[in-house]
Amino acid sequence: MLRRAFLHAATQRSMAILMAMNTKNGNGHHLTEQLRAVADPTRRRILRMLGEKGHCSIGESTGLCARDIEAKIKLSQPTVSHHMKILADAGLITGQRRGQWTWYRRDETAVRQMTKKFREEL
Repeated sequence: MLRRAFLHAATQRSMAILMAMNTKNGNGHHLTEQLRAVADPTRRRILRMLGEKGHCSIGESTGLCARDIEAKIKLSQPTVSHHMKILADAGLITGQRRGQWTWYRRDETAVRQMTKKFREEL
């Protein structure tokens, strides 16, 4: 009985924290959605790569085209597209068509707001 009460209290606290974190941050995206997006190690790696300068094969100073991402993380195009959609839906990246390629870059403002909101919630 005591264990059940403890688990119930812990669950209630966790739910309260998640509900508080589920408030929209400054850029209109839910913090929880953004945290889910960055929970995956591959997506965190993609975000780091998008923040690096001078690695884009189409001549941009920041960001990467989809083909560069596929080559660097050694995943198939559909898998990379899936990860990019999750990051874009969370508002952490933007994509722009450049001929036959899509050029992605990290939304630095959204990333800063997410980390700020996360710190505030803890």
